[in-house]
Amino acid sequence: MMDKSSSQISSSLAFFWLTAMLSLSSHANEYSLDYSVEGGYEYNDNVGMRAEDQIDISGGKITVPATLTMRSERLESSLMGELTSAKYDDSGFNSDDQNLQGNTRYQLERGEVAGYAGYKRDSTRTSEFLDTGIVGLRATRVDNATVGGSGDYMFTENNGIVIGADYSDLNYDSPLLDNYDYISGYTGWQHQWTERTRLRLQGIANRYENDANVQVTSDSLGAQIGFDSQFSEQLSVFLLAGWVNVDTDYSTNSTVASPEGDSSDVFQMNGSLNYQQERYRLTAAARSGTRPSGSGNLVKTDQLDLTYRYDVSEHSRFELGLVGGRNRSLNSSINTNRDDRDFARVRLRLDYRISQSWYVAGAYVFSYEDRERADGQADSNQINISLIFQPVKSVWSR
Repeated sequence: MMDKSSSQISSSLAFFWLTAMLSLSSHANEYSLDYSVEGGYEYNDNVGMRAEDQIDISGGKITVPATLTMRSERLESSLMGELTSAKYDDSGFNSDDQNLQGNTRYQLERGEVAGYAGYKRDSTRTSEFLDTGIVGLRATRVDNATVGGSGDYMFTENNGIVIGADYSDLNYDSPLLDNYDYISGYTGWQHQWTERTRLRLQGIANRYENDANVQVTSDSLGAQIGFDSQFSEQLSVFLLAGWVNVDTDYSTNSTVASPEGDSSDVFQMNGSLNYQQERYRLTAAARSGTRPSGSGNLVKTDQLDLTYRYDVSEHSRFELGLVGGRNRSLNSSINTNRDDRDFARVRLRLDYRISQSWYVAGAYVFSYEDRERADGQADSNQINISLIFQPVKSVWSR
């Protein structure tokens, strides 16, 4: 587990990314800075997603995101930072959040390499809906540090390799959730089947380690096959599917005997679809397989995300977001502190531009979950009204 303080991690990441961008500035010909300030009102009638003893909150929130981007003929790097402060009539759900993310991509003659590093500090009120669903009687701190990279290279006109690795370290300031480390990687072969379609066969591996009374270590190894196709200028599709074998071991420092280790085979799939026309855009993503969880072990997840954006007019835009899925314990050798659950969330948002740099926005969010044990079914309604200042992006060259 990481022992650096939040400020040290944030400062180190910012310094690293700015140094990387400046060191390559001799090849850069364009910079841009994009930022906005969003302030507004929020109301939620069941912030903890509880079937009984529901807690409603109302209050104000201000968000300041900014992105610095550098582009050259082959290189594109960006550093994104976001500060959010939320204050409610129930102070237990107040939160001051930070998010710092750096990305870089370099185009090779026959491929590309990319890397990223990030640090996000938020709370269970915003981070846990897609995982455990546990918020608690107050919002508690969640720290997530990530780093990773990927690359692909074509050795011949039609054949090449792909490789990538990701690492995350997640820490909760909550006794209900368990800290964990997670590392994953892949490597494989790709084949340019047609001008618009590329095939892929790859091996995948990952390791999950928690930090709990019952220590869990899960090692996964498997393979996937799939394709990436740009069917037209408007439509693109990506799909990878396969299987992984997960071996899990348990250990404990207490006098109680550790559970026996177990092994399981899990179907693993990732897919996405993007369709765009002049006034609207539809994005769909589906995934099935294992993923790390604050519940203290790997979980089996099936999840679907849909986003639809429509430009109503020159001044207004409508957006619909839908996410739904189910989480299931991968094994039953230990009692986890997160029940198996089904979940869904629908988000409606309308933005209206009142001048060149000023917008007003309204959003409604409906959330639902059904736990197989404990609380059972619960839902919540959330309303947001915002005023946004977003000046024209600053662009300059050197």
